[in-house]
Amino acid sequence: MKNIDLTEWLDWIDGQDVLLKMNVAPRTLQRWRINGLLPYSRVSGKCYYKKSDIIALLNENYNREKSEK
Repeated sequence: MKNIDLTEWLDWIDGQDVLLKMNVAPRTLQRWRINGLLPYSRVSGKCYYKKSDIIALLNENYNREKSEK
């Protein structure tokens, strides 16, 4: 029987947690999935996201300018 390291699972969060932490609407998260901006895994109809992918999305869209008008 193969041993499974469950510590790797700590990197995954569900869609509800993403909505709360990012303060975005469900439709926004859906759009990110459809457009391929945020990779995900779907199990029994529920979407899960890697924390590292969320951080990568934030880093890719990081703007160092003081303000946008």
